[in-house]
Amino acid sequence: MKQLKPNTKKFQNGITLIALVITIIVLLILAGVSIATLTGENGILTRAQDAKINTGIAEEREMVELSAQASLIDNDGKEILEQYLDPELENNFGENKYNLEKGENNGEQGFIVTITDTGRKYFISTSGKVEQMIPGPKVSHTISPDTQVNEGEKITITINAEATEGEITKITKPDGTSVENTTTTTYEVEDNGEYKFVVEQSNGGKTTYTVEITNGKYVEKFSDIYNSTQQYTKNGQTAWIPEGFAVGTSDTINSIENGLVITDAIDENHNSTGNEFVWIPVGDINEMAQCSTAGGNCNLQLENDQIVCKTHSNNTKIVGKLYATTTGNSFNANTPNTTYTENSGLREPDTVSSLDNNSTYLNIIKGILTSNTAEYADITAFKNTMQNDYNTMIKSIEKYGGFYIGRYEMSKSSSNTAQSKKNSTALSPVTSSANRWYGLYAYGKTYNTSSVESSMVWGSQYDAMMRWMQENGENVTSANDAIKNTNSTITGPEGDKDVIKNVYDLYGGRLEWTLEANNTSTRVLKGRLLQPQQFTELP
Repeated sequence: MKQLKPNTKKFQNGITLIALVITIIVLLILAGVSIATLTGENGILTRAQDAKINTGIAEEREMVELSAQASLIDNDGKEILEQYLDPELENNFGENKYNLEKGENNGEQGFIVTITDTGRKYFISTSGKVEQMIPGPKVSHTISPDTQVNEGEKITITINAEATEGEITKITKPDGTSVENTTTTTYEVEDNGEYKFVVEQSNGGKTTYTVEITNGKYVEKFSDIYNSTQQYTKNGQTAWIPEGFAVGTSDTINSIENGLVITDAIDENHNSTGNEFVWIPVGDINEMAQCSTAGGNCNLQLENDQIVCKTHSNNTKIVGKLYATTTGNSFNANTPNTTYTENSGLREPDTVSSLDNNSTYLNIIKGILTSNTAEYADITAFKNTMQNDYNTMIKSIEKYGGFYIGRYEMSKSSSNTAQSKKNSTALSPVTSSANRWYGLYAYGKTYNTSSVESSMVWGSQYDAMMRWMQENGENVTSANDAIKNTNSTITGPEGDKDVIKNVYDLYGGRLEWTLEANNTSTRVLKGRLLQPQQFTELP
């Protein structure tokens, strides 16, 4: 029998193939390990790339820090200012290689530098501290309702956040409360203003997002207090702001055609805490005053610090041009009364003999005005005082082109002087109707500053205010059209609708006295007591 022998050649080849397969597998494993080592999250290539980025960041930051420190030195170490920082950045980075803008980071004021090539941002505080700004979340908002709301109504602000890296971790609201691990939250407000939200994400990025509310309960804002009397121009019209007063900056109180408002005191938020007045423009002094000759058109002019009538032989006795011939007449801007007869009819300035001859009434004035009591010694002295006061008032209006009226009915301050403040009880210093006028007359003179003086309103001033309102689209000829609130004791409460050109309680408040005389027994009642201001300081 033939013996079979193994094919050694085939056996050897089989062993070689298995070894090859094993070798390939080992090589693949080694290759995988090598690739992972090179390219994985912690691979050599990744770490090399990270090192390159970190080196770039370090170099950028170093250049920013050098620029910050150099600009601080340029300003003698006081603080970093843009005028020093900008050229130092250009010196280190080159022209058009960065963007510089003012900004804040975590509530700290300073500058934000954006490197053009890399897009990275760095914050430089005014003291010189440099931080890289980590990209923060994207934030948007909606408000509901988006129309004007009344006092007491709430506006809901809805914040929506989107993480640029990682996840949203916290949203801090304007009141300091916060919600975590959510991309949306709501916040209710009532007043106008700016409301800041801080949104944080897991990479450490943070976005401070401000929502400005303009449709809430309106809060009026004012400028800084003026340290000298200055001219104010808005929409081509001019007024004067006296020293010691601030002028309205909010849209509803900063235009002359709609009633420019000033105040003599503000708080740290520029809200009024003081007396408020409204500017009444007077384009032509001859529309509210004339000389005592009257009977026709006067040509009043200011000469040598005195008002004179060029039509009637330089007459210097100036009287009011009134817009009614008898009490009870409706206001008509087109029919002025050009007559003036002492002790008869409607006129000013003048005394009323049946009352002003009584020392009891004059003593009421002297008891309130403890100085200059000689001006009220008797009816003759009182008449001269009224004529001098009227001339001073008219001269002031001619110089400045207008006067100020109390925004609210006159009330009494804690220091026992007249004031024009909202939510204050209207002044009634004495009870009987006969002597009430004298107390109001005296208190009207107690509000004075270094730049203004005051008095009870003259009839011609009241008429000038009505004429200006009518010329600016207001219906002031019919009381039925104007009465919107009949509150007779509170001056200008919030929500009071009886307001025309920012002057409150013209029709709804008490009918009160003016300085206008009526025959020999009384003065003229107008819609309310107002408080005009005459400047005593020249610009």
